[in-house]
Amino acid sequence: MASEADQNQPTKKPTLADNHGEEDEDFISRLPDTILHMILSKLEMRDAAVTTAVSKRWAPVFTTLPSLKIDGNSFNPRVLAYPDHWEPYVEDADKWMESLFSVLDSRKTPIEKFEIDVGIFAKCDGYFHVVFRELCGAGVKELLILNNAFDHIYDLPSPVFSCNTIVNLELLYCSIEVPSKLTGLRSVKSLKLRHVTVADIDLRRMISRCNAMEKLVITDCNKVENIVIRGPSLLELVINFCRPVGISLKSVPRLAFVEVSLIYDYNSWFEYYASFEERFAAREDSDEDFFTYCSNDNSFRDTGKTFEGTNEATNLMAFLNRIRSVKDLRLNFSNEYRAMLSKEGIALPTRLSPKCYLVELRKLQLSWPSNYHTFNTLVSCLLNSSPHLMEIIICVDASSDDKYRHFALELDFWDKQLPAECVKHHMTTATFYYGYISEDCFGFPKFLLLNARNLKNMNIFYTGKLKDKPETADKIKHEVLAVQQASPDVEMTIKPLISRFQYSDDDGDLS
Repeated sequence: MASEADQNQPTKKPTLADNHGEEDEDFISRLPDTILHMILSKLEMRDAAVTTAVSKRWAPVFTTLPSLKIDGNSFNPRVLAYPDHWEPYVEDADKWMESLFSVLDSRKTPIEKFEIDVGIFAKCDGYFHVVFRELCGAGVKELLILNNAFDHIYDLPSPVFSCNTIVNLELLYCSIEVPSKLTGLRSVKSLKLRHVTVADIDLRRMISRCNAMEKLVITDCNKVENIVIRGPSLLELVINFCRPVGISLKSVPRLAFVEVSLIYDYNSWFEYYASFEERFAAREDSDEDFFTYCSNDNSFRDTGKTFEGTNEATNLMAFLNRIRSVKDLRLNFSNEYRAMLSKEGIALPTRLSPKCYLVELRKLQLSWPSNYHTFNTLVSCLLNSSPHLMEIIICVDASSDDKYRHFALELDFWDKQLPAECVKHHMTTATFYYGYISEDCFGFPKFLLLNARNLKNMNIFYTGKLKDKPETADKIKHEVLAVQQASPDVEMTIKPLISRFQYSDDDGDLS
C-alpha cells in the first residue's frame, strides 16, 4: 500500500520520454537532418547559430547547414533597429567580419548555397576576397553577391571567374572585368546580372563561357551598349533596361521563353551611363549626398543625345527575327520607347520574313501605356508572323487623364486589318488589362471576336468603376454583345480590377 507521503506527491504529467524511454530526445530532435536544415534556414543567422548549444543532437546541425543567407542584421547587436534604411546596414564592419569568419571556420561540410546582401563589399574588399576564394575552392554551387550600396560598386573577385562548380550566379551592383584567361563558369546554368558595371566585350565573353546556361537575366547594366548572346543551352531570357541598348542573338536554338522590358525613363538615375561612382567620388562639394548629386547632374539626362545612332525599329526587328523557337514572348514598353521607336520615320513591317516566322510561339503578352498606332502595328506584325499563336494578353496602363491616350487610333486601325492565320484557326484565349476604359477602345477585342473561330475565352479587366458611368458601361456591354462572333463557344468576362491580378465582382460581368 502506498504511504501517505507518496499519496500527497503531485501527479507527474506524462512526457514523450515516458513513452519512448528516458534516453529518447524530443520529437523535433528526432527529425532527420534535412528537415532540421529546412527549419534553421527559416531563422535569422544569429538565431540559427545558437541552436548549437541546445544539445549534442543539435550541435552539428548548424555547422552542416547547406545554405547560408546573410545580411547586415546577421551579426549586428539585437538592440539595433533600422527604420530609416531600405536594407539593414552593418554597424561595426570589423566585428561583423569577425563573426562571419567565425561562422565559416566552424563549418563541418562545404556550403552549397551562399547568399550575402550587405553594403560593405567595397569597404572590406580584402576580407571578402578571402571569403569567396574559400567558398569557390570548396565547391559552392549557388553564389548570390548582392551589394546594396549602389554608390560603391564592388569589383567581382578573381576566384569567381575560376570556379567551375557554380550553377547559379547572381550579382547586384558589382563591377565585372573578365580576366584574359577565363577558366571557370563552365557549370553556370542560371546567370542574373542586375545593375552591374560591365563593358560589352566582357559581358559577351562571360555569356559565351557559360555554355551550360539555361537562364539569363540582365537588368540595367552600366556601360552596356550592345548585348551579344550565344547560348546553345539557353531556355529563358529576361532583359530589362531603362535606356536604349542593342540585343543581338547569335545562337539560341533552344530558347523558349523571352521577356524584354524597355521602360525608357529620362528622369531615372539609371540614365547615368558612365561610371557614376567615379564621378560621385570626384565631386567638388564633399558634403553633397549621392541623391543630391544625381539630381543636379544633367550630363547623362538626355538619352536621345547619348545614343543618337540607336535605331529602335531596326533593333527590334533584328531581335524578333532571331527568336524563331520561342514559345512564350513578353514585351513591355514605355511611352518614351514608343517615341524613339517611331522617331526615325521607319515604318514597322506588316510581318516578319517567312523564314523568321515565330512558328513555335503559343503565348504572347504585350504591355504599354497607350494605344498608339506604332504599338498596334507591332501587334499586327506579330500576329501575321505567329501562325500557331493560341493566347494573347494585352496590358494598356493609360490613366483616365493620360495626355497620350489615343484609343480612336486603335479603333480605326483594326477596322482595316485582315485576320492572320493564327486568329482564324488557333487563337483560343484573349485577355485585356486596361488602365482606363472608354467606349472607343474595343477595336482589337472586336476584331478578334469577329474573326477568331476557335476563341474560347475573352477577358477584359479594367481599373476604375464603370458603374459610376452607367450609360458608358451599358454602351460597352451592348457593343461587345452585338458583335457577330466567329466562335459560338466564346465565354466573355468584363470586370473591374482591384489590382493587376485581382478583379472585383462588381457590375460588369458578362458570361
